Amino acid sequence: MNVFTHALLPVLATRALAGRTHGFGRWEWVGIGVAGALPDVLNPHLTLEARMTSWSHGLGCWLGLSVVVVAVCFLSRGKLSLRLAGVLSGAYLLHVFCDAISGGVNFLHPFGTWVWGGYWVHPVWWVPADVICLLSCYFMFRVIPNFRKLRERALPAADEG
Repeated sequence: MNVFTHALLPVLATRALAGRTHGFGRWEWVGIGVAGALPDVLNPHLTLEARMTSWSHGLGCWLGLSVVVVAVCFLSRGKLSLRLAGVLSGAYLLHVFCDAISGGVNFLHPFGTWVWGGYWVHPVWWVPADVICLLSCYFMFRVIPNFRKLRERALPAADEG
């Protein structure tokens, strides 16, 4: 999949699961998107062969990142919540899983070999997935909240009349 889907999919999933009472600010949402794109940012690749030898797409890197994020959580004295740390770790892991269903991943690289996955999401669907994720984010973060604000403004006026 493309980097846009990797960045936006964890944002959409978190927003859908957390609902309106999510408690995340603008920069937390950006952080979730960056964490989703991080494997490709750390070690960019253009071919499936390059992905299979990418150290950033292995479970070892995910585990290392998770330990660092949790450590930062405790060292920051509440500036980074444990909940957000879990979401950041999950966003990274979601990227690896999405790559697994989009051609495969060597989960143990660089420590071993355990290749799993396939083209369950064919490359012809990657750009449409980017567009769908982008439009979904726009609706979820812009259109729906604005619609709710308009409806809330209209309700008191209707109650008075």
